[in-house]
Amino acid sequence: MTSSSIEIGIVGAGMGGVMASIAIARAGGKVTILEAASQLGEIGAGIQMTPNVSRLLIRYGVDKAIGSNLNRFEEVNLHDKSGALKGHTKISRVEQSLGYPWWLVHRHHLHNGLVEVARQNGVNFIIDSRVIAIEQQPDGRVTVATEKGKEHTFNLLIGCDGVRSIVRRTLFPDVEPRPPSGNCAYRAIVPYDEIRADPQTRSLVEDEEGNLKRTMEVWMASTGYIISYPISDTRHFNMVLSHFRDPPVSWVEDVEIREVQDEFKDYDPRIRGIIEKIKPPISRWPLLVTGPLKSWSSPHKNIMLMGDAAHSMTNHMAQGAATSMEDGAFLARCLGKVIEGRMTIADAITIYEKGRMPKASYKQQVSYLNGWLWQLPDGPAQEARDKSMERELEGVVPMRSLNLYGDPSTTMECYGYDAERHADDEIETWLHDGEPVRDGATTVMKAEAHRIANWCLPEGAGFEVRPKL
Repeated sequence: MTSSSIEIGIVGAGMGGVMASIAIARAGGKVTILEAASQLGEIGAGIQMTPNVSRLLIRYGVDKAIGSNLNRFEEVNLHDKSGALKGHTKISRVEQSLGYPWWLVHRHHLHNGLVEVARQNGVNFIIDSRVIAIEQQPDGRVTVATEKGKEHTFNLLIGCDGVRSIVRRTLFPDVEPRPPSGNCAYRAIVPYDEIRADPQTRSLVEDEEGNLKRTMEVWMASTGYIISYPISDTRHFNMVLSHFRDPPVSWVEDVEIREVQDEFKDYDPRIRGIIEKIKPPISRWPLLVTGPLKSWSSPHKNIMLMGDAAHSMTNHMAQGAATSMEDGAFLARCLGKVIEGRMTIADAITIYEKGRMPKASYKQQVSYLNGWLWQLPDGPAQEARDKSMERELEGVVPMRSLNLYGDPSTTMECYGYDAERHADDEIETWLHDGEPVRDGATTVMKAEAHRIANWCLPEGAGFEVRPKL
């Protein structure tokens, strides 16, 4: 099968769908994205591009398209709601350990950069194309019909159309994303100039010499946490304000500014002063979880899911969009082998599900647990959490910490992950009849050699795995 014979359709031009289109196009696929909206764009505010996805932005050249709107920052500070410092992570330590930056960016700037690079790679965008029906064809292809009466036929259809996915509803009509608790969130942006002009709030964004600080700040409390960080070349102060509602929220709701101010009226006066500067409109966003599903694909393996359509999660580790982007990079490696004629599309989707489903499940779990830790009620559990972070305030990196943004094992597993390398390992295992590639003399597996020894060694100087003696 040649690349010219593989027509790949993606439903949804969000960040995950566009990232997937770039990776697949670079692998040689011919990609069309069907987007329901009448124009391309992203709503919302800031987003974190942790090292597991900043590596993809760099590899694909998206970082250059975004430019200075990718913000670097220096540290994460965890406070109780009064403002007392409880935990600390120096971001340069994380970046040096993992080899890639941890960026903060406005969703609009990120999406624009992704679309620009996708177009450079020949991706075809068709807007105003809401999919309303999907039909399996006798020849193994898939036809989709849009609300405008258009039809498109593909060899593979990828549903990357979010929590309300039409593709998922077609495959698994009984699956419905749900809020796992009453936790939900406001999102807001305040200009840095306004914060710096106010003596009460200035210290959050300036040091004693008046220099601009680039930090991520978290206020933890049983009633909800606040996380803040700079975006848009440090022109805007982004906030996610977590709180609870009973019954749980399932849809975006418009709210009054006074509600947000009242929700956090007994928090640190500095962050409360910034909340007072929020301008309407503002909304309450649900935190919905999908799955875990038993499959992400159709029986014929020619219709499949990725991103929030397959595994939406809470936002507490900044991994929702990141995990979707990983999906696309991993899948593209598999489809590259289809384009080379070394496997079928069904084989590629099987490898994708085997590799990605456990990883997405892990991300869902660690994301929920981090929010749970940040919102512990005062008492023994909260005290034990804070004690686990005490050494961080002295500049020591503990072996384990309940500050999951700095805990070594969690950071490595979550932010040190390389989706493309993982895909290569899974593909190689599949090509060797399901057996991991091992060194014939030592039994060392290729994946373990990289994870343990080769990850920082120069090219050609690492441990060489030779399958046969």
